[in-house]
Amino acid sequence: MVLDEIVLHNFGLYAERQKVTLTPPSADKPVTLFGGLNGHGKTTLLDALQLCLYGPHAAISNRNGLPYRDYLARCLHRNSGIREAAVEIAFRHTIDGKEDRYRLHRSWRMGKNGGCKEHFEVLKNRRRDAALAENWIDQVEDFIPPNIAKLFFFDGEQVESYAAQENSTQLIGGAIRNLLGLDIVDQLEKDLRTYLRRKRMEDKDDPLRGEIEQAEAALKELRQRIADLKQEQAALQATRIDPARKSFLAVEDKYRKLGGELYEQRIAIEQDKAKAESILEEGAGRLREFAAGDLPLLLVRDLLQAVHARNREEEKSRRARDVAAILDDRDRKILGEMRSRAVDSGTVEALAAYLREDRKRRRGIGSRKTVLDMPSEVRGGLHALLRGGLDALAGNVRAELAKRAEAESRAEHIRLKYAGIPHSDTIAEIAGRRDALRDEIAALEAKHAAIGDEVERLTRQAERSEQALLRILETDAKAEGKRQDRARVLRHAGRVRATLDAFRKTVIERQVRRIEQLVLESYRQLLHKASLVTRLAIDPQSFALTLYGRDGRALGGERLSAGERQLLAIALLWGLAKASGRPLPTAIDTPLGRLDTGHRRHLVERYFPFVSHQVMLFSTDEEIAGAYLDTLRPFIGRSYRLAYDDATGATKVVEGYFPEAEAA
Repeated sequence: MVLDEIVLHNFGLYAERQKVTLTPPSADKPVTLFGGLNGHGKTTLLDALQLCLYGPHAAISNRNGLPYRDYLARCLHRNSGIREAAVEIAFRHTIDGKEDRYRLHRSWRMGKNGGCKEHFEVLKNRRRDAALAENWIDQVEDFIPPNIAKLFFFDGEQVESYAAQENSTQLIGGAIRNLLGLDIVDQLEKDLRTYLRRKRMEDKDDPLRGEIEQAEAALKELRQRIADLKQEQAALQATRIDPARKSFLAVEDKYRKLGGELYEQRIAIEQDKAKAESILEEGAGRLREFAAGDLPLLLVRDLLQAVHARNREEEKSRRARDVAAILDDRDRKILGEMRSRAVDSGTVEALAAYLREDRKRRRGIGSRKTVLDMPSEVRGGLHALLRGGLDALAGNVRAELAKRAEAESRAEHIRLKYAGIPHSDTIAEIAGRRDALRDEIAALEAKHAAIGDEVERLTRQAERSEQALLRILETDAKAEGKRQDRARVLRHAGRVRATLDAFRKTVIERQVRRIEQLVLESYRQLLHKASLVTRLAIDPQSFALTLYGRDGRALGGERLSAGERQLLAIALLWGLAKASGRPLPTAIDTPLGRLDTGHRRHLVERYFPFVSHQVMLFSTDEEIAGAYLDTLRPFIGRSYRLAYDDATGATKVVEGYFPEAEAA
């Protein structure tokens, strides 16, 4: 099936007649992108599509239990004087290689007395088909059955709720029953029960007939009470819980923007600030200790080296003077000893001349002026500094300065967070509103759960009453020996019921295994954690969904982030849509919902281009933009913008996406 066109005439925000082409230009560009700010008509456009297809049976977002004709009256464009509106869609459908073209036209007009009259017609291959229009609610099953429409037309912001156990169970159970046509089996079983009751009522004596009628009246009253409670529960959800949740999300967003999270962390931030300042002070103390020690000598390293060299020269001069004094005494003794032994005078004179010259040379070295006269302990300290002490000191100082820079950076970051903490007066009012809404939602959900518990209690009571009634009828039937034919019918009817039950269980088990695989494949394709979920199981009795991790254990809901739960819900819809075996268009309002960056990227890359041969996305300017738009652009065949005019109070569909997004 391919949607080719939708036409709106004075519908909701859309004034006058507006026609939008939906046909993808090619198979590799399946996406039609609608851009519109909140309140500018995205949901209205999706509602118009479903309203045209299903009429009073459409699952429309804002009907909220209104009677169908009252809802149609409310859909008129708000400009005064407008008393009629219409929606129209054109689509193609192929069966056995033959393509047929359809055009649905649904219009309504306000009468003079305030009533609303609807007109609906169907054109098949450009010819009006009255029979098709009259029986359209049955014929639409061949195209997009109403019971599975939510698998293809849904709101991205609300889809996360399908990941909850209760909602996923209802979604899977309902989808399986609709996909397999088990509603026919259920109806057959109900009809069989009705037939059995009628057969057992035949030829009953008056006392027993009165007992049976009383039991049936009580059972009917119970069922009516259950229906009333379910309606009350649905109204509570639609009119109070959902709006309260929406208000809470808006207040929560404002609370976050005002710095509410920082305000909640203020004590920890203040402690971090004090700790960071203490670390800085300790580091400053260590630097002062360095400065009070040998650190300033790094500035005069060259001078210290010169002093060290001068000291070595003076030390050499002192040693030369000391040696010369020793040699004077030694040389006199040597010459005296040689003369006493009558050594040749020439030899003695030559030796005396040599010794005089040697002493003269040494006296020359020792004649240098001593200026420093440095003590030995000072010389040792100077030598140690120049041999590595100064270098080690410089390394220690550099390391300390690096630590201080890191500490200053962290302290500055903490100071910025501290400066961003709002004053209690600023946050108190919005925090109070948030807490009040949270309490209100909790109270409403408790009431909703209480109604659900009462429904379950009454349902069990109704089942017991029905079983008691059946026992009465069966007892009476067994006592009627003369009615062999009826007994035979009852006997075979029991077998038929058992067969129907076995058939239902077998078919469901087979289909569940297939759906498990399709949903798991879809979830893995969407997840960026490929090993987070290794197996997925659906209970064929309760339709409860269970995920298993790589350790083989069941994953609890707390193990999944909000984004992963929303991707699970989308995978459910995707897998069930695949299981339907129907090549149908997909339309998604607010497609990225409240997903974080990573999960949004996976939807854009792995879901939108491949979910269907025709995909319609209704996005705000903060969803599909920037890198997401660039990623999706190769798959976009058409793009439109819902331009709202404050002066006229109307939205116009214009070609092209948000100009700022296209220019980015």
